[in-house]
Amino acid sequence: MLRSMTGHGEAKAQGEGFEMDIEVRSVNNRFLRIVTKIADEIAFLQTELEEEIRKRVSRGTVFLTVRLASDRMSEFYEVNEELVRKYFTKLQSLAHELHTGEQILLKDLLLLPGSILAKEDVLAEKEVVLKTALRGLGEALDQLNAMRDHEGAIIHREFRERWQLLNGMLEKIKALAPQSIVEYQQRLEERVGQLLTNHEISLSPEDIIKEVALLAERSDISEEITRMRSHLEQFQQCLDSGGAVGRKLEFILQEMFREANTKASKSIHSGINRILVDFKTELDRLKEQVQNVE
Repeated sequence: MLRSMTGHGEAKAQGEGFEMDIEVRSVNNRFLRIVTKIADEIAFLQTELEEEIRKRVSRGTVFLTVRLASDRMSEFYEVNEELVRKYFTKLQSLAHELHTGEQILLKDLLLLPGSILAKEDVLAEKEVVLKTALRGLGEALDQLNAMRDHEGAIIHREFRERWQLLNGMLEKIKALAPQSIVEYQQRLEERVGQLLTNHEISLSPEDIIKEVALLAERSDISEEITRMRSHLEQFQQCLDSGGAVGRKLEFILQEMFREANTKASKSIHSGINRILVDFKTELDRLKEQVQNVE
């Protein structure tokens, strides 16, 4: 079964004295890209969390957000009092020297580099925090992939329907291909006959047959039909195999479009050309939709 690249999931993970809100969402991307926004206090978990996402997602842009709430948040930080005093003394001296008359506020001093220090080991051991985070991330990814699978099932049904349409069109083209040469020969004989009668000139049937044979060779699309049949079979096999087949499907559709264009350039049958217009329209729809497949 196919899997979409679009989804969303979220979960809460409770630890001793803290709680994490974890959210994952994904959108289309040709490759796998992970964008994280993790609370500073647990930023050390980033590598492990990204690795867990890579195990569960093959393609798309995944946005991971982890928020932290703790009843000990005030313990995470402390003021570097010595440095703040130095900042204040230096700035006060500079303001006096420059005669600015500006008031130096504590809230501004706390924004200066090094004024606030993050404490280590306020939470439990990293292994304990990581275990809690991975549990929540697992639940969020379960929701994400459930949504991606649901949408993928809808896309899969649509692809099946379009495959049936393309398959039927190809059978019609295959049936019309030999007929196109016969019809061309008949039209050629009629036109040549009228022209020769008007000018009292004769032309042997062999000459007409040679002309028809040359055109038949130039307009033969049997090889393109065979290759298109092969591409349709490969497309069906990808649908049956499931997994991360989006990029492979993109390549197959690209080849199918190329074969359709070749047939259109060689065909001399108006009926075949009309079918090919519809054929390429369906391919365009598939090419647009396959951008959503993992």
